[in-house]
Amino acid sequence: MENFDIILTLARIALDVEGPRATQQIERLRDVLAKSDPEQAAKLNRLLSRDRRRQTMAPLAMEEMRVTAEAARRQLPGETLSPSTPLPTDRETGTPLVRVTFPTSDAIDAPILNAPLAAAVNDLLAEWKHREELARLGARPHMRCLIYGPPGVGKTKLAHYLARQLTLPCVEVRLDGLMSSFLGTTARNIGALFDFANRYRCVLFLDEFDAVAKARDDAQEIGEIKRVVNTLLQSLDARNGTGITIAATNHEHLLDAAVWRRFDSRIELHKPEPEARKLLLTHFLTPISPEPAEMQFLVWVTEGMSGADIEMLVDAGKRFLVLHRRPKPGTKDRAERSEPLRESARVPLILEGLRRQAALNGRMFATDRAALLTGPIDALNQALQEAKLNQAERGIVLGLSQSAVSRRGKRSEMSEAQKEANANA
Repeated sequence: MENFDIILTLARIALDVEGPRATQQIERLRDVLAKSDPEQAAKLNRLLSRDRRRQTMAPLAMEEMRVTAEAARRQLPGETLSPSTPLPTDRETGTPLVRVTFPTSDAIDAPILNAPLAAAVNDLLAEWKHREELARLGARPHMRCLIYGPPGVGKTKLAHYLARQLTLPCVEVRLDGLMSSFLGTTARNIGALFDFANRYRCVLFLDEFDAVAKARDDAQEIGEIKRVVNTLLQSLDARNGTGITIAATNHEHLLDAAVWRRFDSRIELHKPEPEARKLLLTHFLTPISPEPAEMQFLVWVTEGMSGADIEMLVDAGKRFLVLHRRPKPGTKDRAERSEPLRESARVPLILEGLRRQAALNGRMFATDRAALLTGPIDALNQALQEAKLNQAERGIVLGLSQSAVSRRGKRSEMSEAQKEANANA
């Protein structure tokens, strides 16, 4: 089909605006193209899959969740923050204390969360749509949110997503400017930061929050940190009702107990579960579409990884596939004889690429997964069998025939039995 790129762009816009009606027509177009142009049909199918994931992880319709800019102005006092607004700076060094991200008309993907947490986040956003109803009951939306969890699980992305859905600028604190070696300067910078955030309608995002909110009873900290935390607590209390504050930390155990009480919402993000890892892999692998067995293997091998780890792994895998695609028989030029990534000849490359990455960056993987990837193929075969991959699926992943998979499995079982017999002897 000519001008298919334009059609694909129109389909993407239609899904954002029309929802189910557009989905039905795009599915019809995909089915028609499946017979005449499978590649174009596959592109439409990926577009539909991304839209379904977005709807699954964000059950409320986007227009129901999103607060318009006009509504945000009614809900929060203060002036409008613009790109030309002067930013607060450290008095000694002149370093800006914040960086500002403004909402745009571009769509932003919802973070990949488990269903209960995704529903809770949507409710948090929907509260702002019903702020006036809450006020009549003497209640208000969540004003302060603490996001905590291990590195790479999407805390910063979730904070920016919340700001984007509220159509408010995100004022992110720059710790390199906030923290100072001069006595009293850090506390003064915190005061200047909150004065700025209270003046303008915005979301104040305090990343790496533990750097300024450490427990005051830490014997290793000097008196300055106590003054900083006291200033922070006073500033958080003064911001009560004047704006939205989001804080994020990898080290929640370091936070002062009084700091916890200042947040009416505390969201813990965990490393992704199998279903979330599958969604992340599907997202990052685009435009590559793995076979079901390959995807099952990738979900298994990424156990214990964060979303950032999975993105890094997929990027490394794509580089490996480009460099090591199998040549077609009978061709001379390497560039011309590289097979498409969808062909079966690339399948063993997935395992080879994972082995290479385990050798280069083994700490990315769980300890047992790294050992299996770099160890004997029979041990990996047995582990995949225990992970419920059948012989055909293991054959695809390992690049072996089913008979070879079976022989290796039996040999591994005999070896384990011999080990057990020797141990009992």
